[in-house]
Amino acid sequence: MNYSEKLIKDIPAYKSNIFADRSDDKLYSIINGKKYRNSAVLIPLIRNGQDIQIILTQRSNNLPSHAGQISFPGGKVDTKDKSPVDTAYREANEEIGLSREEIEHLGYLDVTTTGTNFMILPVVASISNNFVPKLNNDEVESLVYLPLNYIADANNLKTMNKVINGEDRTFFVYEYDNYFIWGATARLLKALSERLFQ
Repeated sequence: MNYSEKLIKDIPAYKSNIFADRSDDKLYSIINGKKYRNSAVLIPLIRNGQDIQIILTQRSNNLPSHAGQISFPGGKVDTKDKSPVDTAYREANEEIGLSREEIEHLGYLDVTTTGTNFMILPVVASISNNFVPKLNNDEVESLVYLPLNYIADANNLKTMNKVINGEDRTFFVYEYDNYFIWGATARLLKALSERLFQ
């Protein structure tokens, strides 16, 4: 799995001065007067025979935000985290039981923002074949193993229109095996595909 030369090697910076909000011990950035919560996700790649798969999570239906959606393991950067990479690793451990010893760091994708005011650093890693998931059922309903070859085929990327808060928005969408992957997750998959295959 030698994709590291196609990924960003140095950790991308969040887009603005970062400040800590002591009320919740989280880190934020401000862009054009809008406050974004700094966060990080892990994009885990695992070999299955001759194939490589991307591990995604189906979020629990009980969560207050993005319930039931397909996403990457990850979450908000905490002031106690040494770096956003530490955030991605910590959250992957909490959500799916992935230990640091099972992670081989490969690189990064560009920082991206979401309409729900998150600023995300995507960390790409190769995962040990010995990984046995231990799901935190409060946060994760199940895992989705998406073949890397699926996103390599540009024909699998669709767009959809949706009205959110009275605004007409266009989203990228992947539909795989009855899973509907959209929003920031689909954008990151598209970015990964462009880095690795174009």
